[in-house]
Amino acid sequence: MRRILLSLKIAGALVAVLAVLLAGVSLLLNSSSFQNKMMKYATEILSDRLGTRVTVDSISLNIIGQQFELYGVNVEDQQQRKMLQLSQLEVKVNLMALRHDEIKIRKATLRGCHALIVKADTDSVANYQFVIDSLKQKETIVGPDDNMPKKKLTLDFNNVKVEDISLQYNDNRYRLGSLSYHRNIEGVLLVEIHDVHSQWRADTKKGPVDKLASIHTLTYKDEDGLRLLTIDSLRYTTENHKPRKNKVKNKRGAFDVGHLDIRANVQATINHFSDDSLVAVVKANASDVETGINLKNINLQLAANKQTVHLHDVFIQQGRTIIKFAEGELQLPNKKEGRKLSYTTISPVMCYVVLQDISKPFAPVLNKFTLPLHLMLHLSGDDNSMKFRNVQVSTPDKNLIIKASGMASNLKVARELVLRFNVSDMYVRGGCKEKIISQFPVKKMMMKQLHMLGDIDYTGHFAVLWRKEQFSGQLRTQVGKLNFQFTIDESNKYVFGSAQSDALQVSKTFDLPDIGVAKCKSDFKVDISKPRTAKMRKLKGGQAAHRYGFHSGRRGVVQGHQGA
Repeated sequence: MRRILLSLKIAGALVAVLAVLLAGVSLLLNSSSFQNKMMKYATEILSDRLGTRVTVDSISLNIIGQQFELYGVNVEDQQQRKMLQLSQLEVKVNLMALRHDEIKIRKATLRGCHALIVKADTDSVANYQFVIDSLKQKETIVGPDDNMPKKKLTLDFNNVKVEDISLQYNDNRYRLGSLSYHRNIEGVLLVEIHDVHSQWRADTKKGPVDKLASIHTLTYKDEDGLRLLTIDSLRYTTENHKPRKNKVKNKRGAFDVGHLDIRANVQATINHFSDDSLVAVVKANASDVETGINLKNINLQLAANKQTVHLHDVFIQQGRTIIKFAEGELQLPNKKEGRKLSYTTISPVMCYVVLQDISKPFAPVLNKFTLPLHLMLHLSGDDNSMKFRNVQVSTPDKNLIIKASGMASNLKVARELVLRFNVSDMYVRGGCKEKIISQFPVKKMMMKQLHMLGDIDYTGHFAVLWRKEQFSGQLRTQVGKLNFQFTIDESNKYVFGSAQSDALQVSKTFDLPDIGVAKCKSDFKVDISKPRTAKMRKLKGGQAAHRYGFHSGRRGVVQGHQGA
């Protein structure tokens, strides 16, 4: 019995000593003086290994509370610039999860993180490269246990908060106001991001352009598999520090890629999301007040993978103009796999168009064009060309119908841009032609003669080149047929071409009873240069210039010959 009691006393004493030792170690590890000494020792080792200055203001490690706090971290690069600054990092973990190869972060808070990245050009070394080089592990001798399968640690966190984050990359700046990530015990995930701001300079062929992109609020919620992404007040601006193009040339539209201020709101319901696929429904609106863009309603469904994006039920509204199609496909570019950007509409694009809606951004001459048009076509292309198939344009009353096909090429280079259309059939009935002309804010000339032509049918071709437009074809009217071709040369300021008719009722068209049906051919050249025509009017005495074979008028001077 005495031996048993003695054994119990010895065991009790050992337990007591062990408890005292554990308590002492715990107190030692939780004491600020010990932790700061260890922190100073660790930063000295890290500074020596990196070859730069690393400082930490203070550290707090609570073993019992499983909490780690770090304050005032500063890391300099090798040019003594402050490469990384961190105000506060607080992490609460579940140490017991390490037994199952898991890192469970109960709560993490990061405040005041500022980073500087400097990389002069593509061939130079970034200022952080020395950190990567110094932390690379040296090769070690392969041991008997190195062929054993290694367990992977899994990271699980439920509550993260980040505030006041900024990054400077050369002269470009990026900022994040705050980010919060929270998953409750029921599995509902809520992510909120506030005040994202990026500012950078892009070098283009026409000079540097300052760009800015920002988001006021981004919210992502995942509840019972229903994922909702909302972006409020998305903004994108460009500034090339040059006058707007329409300020230099007032006949141009206000849209200018060098002066954009686009604001948008986006809402996406994500039905499926994985590493290589996405299925979502997107609703959005976007506007640029200065340019006149007002896409007040954008709706579409998409199913995407790494190669393609399938679009369904696309609906876009700009003012009263509506564009919609049931199905389309977009191929995503990939240089490694040799894929280029391309797109096609599988179903026809259906449009209700009021040209006045695009007058401010693209064509001020259409600012009074309120006559609605119906447009239908198939569209396909890539990053440098477009094809238009089965194009049909009509007025609601069908008094105007146009059927055509066309293509655009060299979209990347403005001076090489080519737009061509073949008009297989066009007819205008009743007073529709007069109604169309009345939509333009120009002086209405020869409206009586236009009315006398009656119904019009046309087949032909037109092309738009750099500062040049070409038209040709046959015009069939109630007073005869006319074959023509003419070119508008905007570089040299001339309109030239020819017209021919085998039987034109001149007397009915121009109210000239002495001339009946005429067979005629005419070549013409019209000078539309204001300085040259002003000089010619002065030289030839205005309207008296008729006797010299010239016609002087408001738009220019005509010189040519006729045959009858």
